[in-house]
Amino acid sequence: MNMTVGEIAALVDGVVLGEPATEVTGISGIREARPGDLTFLADPRYEPFLASTKASAIFVSETTPALPGKNLIRVSHPRMALFAMLQKIEAELAWRPKGVHPLAHIGENVKIGDGAVIDAYAYVADGATIGNEAVIHAQVAVGRNCVIGAQTIIYPNVTIRDRVRIGDRCIIHSGATLGSDGFGYADVGGIQVKIPQVGTVILGDDVEIGANSCVDRATLGATVIGNGTKIDNLVQIGHNVQLGRNCIVCGKSGIAGSTVIGDNVVIGGAAGISGHIEIGKDAKVAAFAGVTKSVPPGQIVSGFPAVAIATHRRKEVSIRQLPDVVLRMKALEQRLAQLEGNLHGTPKDDR
Repeated sequence: MNMTVGEIAALVDGVVLGEPATEVTGISGIREARPGDLTFLADPRYEPFLASTKASAIFVSETTPALPGKNLIRVSHPRMALFAMLQKIEAELAWRPKGVHPLAHIGENVKIGDGAVIDAYAYVADGATIGNEAVIHAQVAVGRNCVIGAQTIIYPNVTIRDRVRIGDRCIIHSGATLGSDGFGYADVGGIQVKIPQVGTVILGDDVEIGANSCVDRATLGATVIGNGTKIDNLVQIGHNVQLGRNCIVCGKSGIAGSTVIGDNVVIGGAAGISGHIEIGKDAKVAAFAGVTKSVPPGQIVSGFPAVAIATHRRKEVSIRQLPDVVLRMKALEQRLAQLEGNLHGTPKDDR
């Protein structure tokens, strides 16, 4: 990155307060920024750092006043302006292989779209379809009759099992596995007998799957991830789960089989969700929650077992008060024992 303040302002439709000819060579946080860095102020909590930051340029809101000695770039949304710059840097740093590498394995009857890229040591099995401008990085395994959508990027060491369908513009990070067998067994005479998993996995458009996450194939039918849903690293999605559109699933979460999750649901880190339940549209599951029952649309749940967050907070307050309550109870017991002793020890009136 090597731009002037004026060039940056033009890129994000901003207004410069300061010297537009100042050069910018990097991006950093407002506290850590050094001369030559671009930074941003989008949170009022960081306003005290505005005067002390050493950054050469700062994205600020349209109402921020001029500050002597600082190059401010007024924009309508400082955070979105920063995102635009990060996209530019990402594009500059991105490495993209070209065409189909001669060391890639391409099976029979594979369809490869215009501009698609398949890097060295990738394995594309028979009958697969690779969409226009899709990128298959090194050592990716694409199973038989899979469909990879246009402009989808699959990073190294991803495994995509047979018949999985991935939409357009998806991102699958390294180590992810799509279409592994669902965890299905039947106890027959004390022996766990494996139930064949003959379904598949379907990802909608603009889905992102984090590193080392797993989406199991359905026993029958399909495990479905809706358009725009983003799944973090180290997440387990069980067989026959139906995950809605524009959901967020944070790292280390697990969703057991046949659970149905509505659109726009947010699942916090390390949450666990039982199978065969429903999480309603716009609901939120707090981090570390254990959801054992269905959650109504729009509700926020927390704790284990998960309950409405207001109830969980009252429980937490009560638990924090328990040590004091125990001490008060012991004091009351001692006082009661003393009173009873005094009562029984009083001489009776013989009159």
